[in-house]
Amino acid sequence: MAGRDRDLEEFSSLIEILASGGADRSRIFYGLRGVGKTVLLMELDLLASEAGWATTDVQEVGSQPDFRSTFAQMAARLLREMSRRHRIRDRVERALGVVKAFSVVAPGGVQLKLDVDAVAGVADSGDPEQDLVELLREIGHTAASVQSGALFLIDEMHNLDAASLAAVCMAFQAVSRDALPVALAAAGLPDLQVRLMRAKPYADRLFEYRELGRLRDPEARVALVKPASLLGVEFAADAADEVVRLAAGYPYFLQEYGRELWNAAESSPIITADVEEVRDLVQEQLARTFYGTRFEMASDAEQRYLAAMASLGGPPYATAEVARAWGAENQRQTSPHRDSLIQKGLIWAPRRGQVDFTVPLFAEFLLEHHPIGGFDGELPPRALGPEPRLESRIDP
Repeated sequence: MAGRDRDLEEFSSLIEILASGGADRSRIFYGLRGVGKTVLLMELDLLASEAGWATTDVQEVGSQPDFRSTFAQMAARLLREMSRRHRIRDRVERALGVVKAFSVVAPGGVQLKLDVDAVAGVADSGDPEQDLVELLREIGHTAASVQSGALFLIDEMHNLDAASLAAVCMAFQAVSRDALPVALAAAGLPDLQVRLMRAKPYADRLFEYRELGRLRDPEARVALVKPASLLGVEFAADAADEVVRLAAGYPYFLQEYGRELWNAAESSPIITADVEEVRDLVQEQLARTFYGTRFEMASDAEQRYLAAMASLGGPPYATAEVARAWGAENQRQTSPHRDSLIQKGLIWAPRRGQVDFTVPLFAEFLLEHHPIGGFDGELPPRALGPEPRLESRIDP
């Protein structure tokens, strides 16, 4: 949690305000892969639980989520936890009946296996916005009846479609207006805020948005050194500085270096020679898992699009330039590849006509392992056109 003190303090304040009958904005966190979004959500889950709130635990939304099933399952989990904590079986059974009604109108009529009757006329209209409003209100009133609260924790929230995001906005606006103790803590890729605002223009005022980025050097040093020091192992100052430099402030990279150093170093303090010993191992591990698995998610044409982006230097990348680097005659030829990569969460669009990677330092990985000039992916010759002459503008 190095560098996240402000986020933790503000969330604790949110819980206190809602528990006292006040109103405050739920939290939306966004950022690149590997900056610690999921870990932060897990810590918020712990804070809410310690405050006596029911939580959904951190629920990851899949790439093709069933909106009603997703929220019905989270709602049922919240209510069961309230029942266990506060022994309000009758009140919870009524609320579970609303959950069942909400799930009955899911595509194909799929519903949760709940040993209660669906409550007719509540959250079953078929309108996702109105139904989610009624579902969250039911949960909020149930929580308020025992002076508790309910926290929805959603990871990979960018995977929800526009209609689902609109329903989420509508529902949390309603519970906030009614001063009900229901909150959302969600995380997603950098375009999550834009997606929410496209779904509902007032989303910019509805949630509190926090960008999670790389850690500053002092924070990164704490994240690396403190866990080891608690177990009696120290880092030499120059060794810690070198790891911080190599990790570029990204928590996941710090974690990988810390893990390999812990396994490899034979004595304390850990010194620069130890860092040198594990450097290639960490880079190979990142290339194979963190980068390689994501690269393999893309088709041949999409992989070439990624390589074309990397060849252009620093971000953001103009889509017109990427299309030319790819070898297309115009942007229309590469638009399907761009859109597919955005859908797969490999790139995002900071602004109209621009793209960037969602994975930190992905360009450097591609330049080393998959430069466009030496790319082996098979593409239709007509789509490729003449092989462009490309030179990296990244300072080696």
